[in-house]
Amino acid sequence: MKLTSIFKALSAFAFCIIFMGASDQKGIFDGSGDIGNPKLKGSFNYDVATKTYTLSGGGFNIWNDTDQFYYAWKKVSGNFSMTTKVAFEGKGVDPHRKIGIMIRETLTGPSRYADIGIHGDGLTSLQYRPENGEQTKEIVGPKNGNYITLERVGNKISMRTATDKVPTDVTAELEMVFPKSVYVGIYIGSHNLDVVETAHFTNVEFTKLK
Repeated sequence: MKLTSIFKALSAFAFCIIFMGASDQKGIFDGSGDIGNPKLKGSFNYDVATKTYTLSGGGFNIWNDTDQFYYAWKKVSGNFSMTTKVAFEGKGVDPHRKIGIMIRETLTGPSRYADIGIHGDGLTSLQYRPENGEQTKEIVGPKNGNYITLERVGNKISMRTATDKVPTDVTAELEMVFPKSVYVGIYIGSHNLDVVETAHFTNVEFTKLK
């Protein structure tokens, strides 16, 4: 084999290794970062061995007419379902710190969105901003579940929650129009400008639906 052929083969192999390594570091997600430019920056880590996503993030809140938080996302089209088991790390500072799954139109602070919010005090709700820059609303669900599923089928957004098992029962739902292509992922917000909170997301599953 000619040296040029060997070099091309080795280069292609090296590229595959680098690409696979980068993909492994992100897990199922395309990207991650702070939304709304919070004072303290967040971070993302994926443990390949345990398939655990660890997010740290700050921000004043995910509420009112704009948001600040940390988000790990993938760009998807059409109907989908995403499930994860969630757990805060430590006692935390603000009882309204929150973690969950979110569908978002854009990666800007005032974006239209819907999410499942698990708060530090156990409050669980299906939150949503009907239009960009409008006030956030919520539908309160059962408290203290640690397994959550957010599902989109057409214009219907559904929340499922349960404790220590994959949820099967719908605990809240709403009708909301999103564009076909959206951002979907997991998030954390500290509800405090001067605090960064951390949470762990395990058993994360994403399913495309018809």
